[in-house]
Amino acid sequence: MGETGPASDDGSMQATTVRQFILRYRSRESELAMSVAPLAWITGLSAVVAGLSLVATLAGIVSGFGQHHHTFLTLRGETVTIQGGGLYGNESLSGASQAIGQDIVTLAVAIPLLVIATLLVRSGSIRGLVLRAGVLLYFTYTYMLLAFGGAYNQLFLVYVAIFSASLFAFVLSLLAIDPTRLRARFSGRFRRRLVGWTLVGFAALLALMWLGRILPALVAGTPPPGLESYSTLFVQAGDLGIVVPLTILSGVLLLRRQPAGFVLAGVMVVKGATFGLALVGMMVAMGALGTDVPIFEVIFFSALAIALTACAIHYVACLPRVPRQALSVEIAS
Repeated sequence: MGETGPASDDGSMQATTVRQFILRYRSRESELAMSVAPLAWITGLSAVVAGLSLVATLAGIVSGFGQHHHTFLTLRGETVTIQGGGLYGNESLSGASQAIGQDIVTLAVAIPLLVIATLLVRSGSIRGLVLRAGVLLYFTYTYMLLAFGGAYNQLFLVYVAIFSASLFAFVLSLLAIDPTRLRARFSGRFRRRLVGWTLVGFAALLALMWLGRILPALVAGTPPPGLESYSTLFVQAGDLGIVVPLTILSGVLLLRRQPAGFVLAGVMVVKGATFGLALVGMMVAMGALGTDVPIFEVIFFSALAIALTACAIHYVACLPRVPRQALSVEIAS
């Protein structure tokens, strides 16, 4: 039998130290997930959102092209071009183009991001907690607009189910994050002011853009641009009533170093980046289907997508990595 010398003792001590570090790290990071949030429910609801969104987006994309458009006279006396066929057959051509473009981005970006975030959370990643909440807000807002404002189609109940599941999963995801502990995890290179002012600036510009459409029409007593065949400006109502105030609140709280601001800012930059990419997809689809896009909106939404994506990447990069990577740094030191 071989003798156990100092080398083997050192090896055993190092292995014990490694195991203790892993347990301490996982315990410390798991404190961010508060017991009031049933994590299994969040995972289950996220799976429902991902599965139903896969069905809805594929149906919209597959049936979206090659349709015969026709015109429609609205109650306000405007002639509007209607998509004419497919899942979005009763939408205006502009509305159908935007829905198809967003379906493509939801399929290619949002659904994979939700799956990745869920897996990261299960591995104990702080980054996953914020990513999951942000992308769930994207699904909540997207399918809220489809369920409440889009033209009725065969997937109406699917839209309602996705909206409901993502809404409750989002609320539970927020409850699963301790704002004070999250703030303490940020690295010193986090550009808090830059992210905060980016959020405030984006919200202000978005409000000015929509009000620039609505107020002149109200004064003139004419239908505003974009109303088309719809009963109201449901997108602008959602943006002005939810997105603008929440984004400003997130930016202001972050600038004031409030713990809630660190959570909300992360959620809004992830949601904003995803939705910004969806807006670019909408404009591309509108061009492909022959719908004119104002050049100002092309510039604004493209800049929005770039700015918020950069902020989201920076935000996530300033949070700790998964335990295995943190462990390698600890041993090397």
